[in-house]
Amino acid sequence: MATESTNKTSKIGIVDVQFLINNTPSVLALRQEQQKNTAELQEWVNKANAEIAKLAKKEEKDNLAQKYRLELTQRQQMLQLEYNQKVQGIDVELTKLIADVAKKEHFDYVFAKGIVVYGAEDLTQKVADALKK
Repeated sequence: MATESTNKTSKIGIVDVQFLINNTPSVLALRQEQQKNTAELQEWVNKANAEIAKLAKKEEKDNLAQKYRLELTQRQQMLQLEYNQKVQGIDVELTKLIADVAKKEHFDYVFAKGIVVYGAEDLTQKVADALKK
């Protein structure tokens, strides 16, 4: 006698994760923010270089350059940490959204597109639509 679980056909879905990432509003906003941060950092570097160039003595230039190198490293590390935290938050948000759509549509499994060659329903557009809400 077969049990209910052996008779049940699993409902399998796939999602194009790269498509979702490229079209997630929070990812697009993060990219714009990164571009802005990069431009601001470059402007700061240019001002620091100009200030260093104004100095006459080599020792003064070296000391100021060392100070700015340390500050640049700190700024870069801070921006990278903030970026990583935001990416992690987006990843959690997107994973939860995929799971919510899968549960709503009664899917047993959802894989990244490309892993399943045949026999799965593509949920990408449903998740993309949910992102817009």
